[in-house]
Amino acid sequence: MKALSRLQSAIDQSSFIGITALIALVPVAFPHLTLAAETAQPEAQSALVFEIKDPSVLNSENKNSITMDQVVQTDPLVAKVKAYLEDHGSPLAEYAAQIVQQPQWQRALGVSYVESNMGIHCYNNNCSGIGVKPGHPSWRKYATKLDWFIDLNNLLETPLYKEKYNTFQKMKGVYVQPGSQSWVYGAQKVYNELMQITEEANAERQQLAQKYTNPISIAMVGTPELAKLDQ
Repeated sequence: MKALSRLQSAIDQSSFIGITALIALVPVAFPHLTLAAETAQPEAQSALVFEIKDPSVLNSENKNSITMDQVVQTDPLVAKVKAYLEDHGSPLAEYAAQIVQQPQWQRALGVSYVESNMGIHCYNNNCSGIGVKPGHPSWRKYATKLDWFIDLNNLLETPLYKEKYNTFQKMKGVYVQPGSQSWVYGAQKVYNELMQITEEANAERQQLAQKYTNPISIAMVGTPELAKLDQ
């Protein structure tokens, strides 16, 4: 993944309460976190201006730079997903930025809800029963819940679950055996909620893109207060 590692800033303390960082935007292969679509503007004009209201987000070693991780954490989708997970008491909330990078993240969280209450009840950090059950030769153990989540996404990306058993209803009796309609209902409910969150976040990104042009100026009001499967 190509990503910006730091933002070069231009400081004007007499005009702003905080710090303004002017960066040259390079192509970023980060579709889930893109704040604005690419435009056919001249290269010299393809810049983003960030007005940072909270100077504490700046890298302590270089006051004129900000890490990509700090930028990612301000993305509407990351903030909304983290808040959603926190509302459910999920320990997965700390991984929100990494979770939304996975292609099957909404489905995976739907499965995690019916399997482990979104990572609350897990064994060996396996929160979706990958490998039948603990003690089975196929049982998978993970160093972290994020490792499990990525593995579940990889499973959902296989042709079996991406093309054949690509709905929760179809997965009943395959991923989860024997399966039940309550399993299907719970997973689908969370999936639908997450899809709604995704739409809302994308709408906010569109608004940002339309509001700021040549260069695009995005107000970052501090770090927000994080404010279709195998059984």
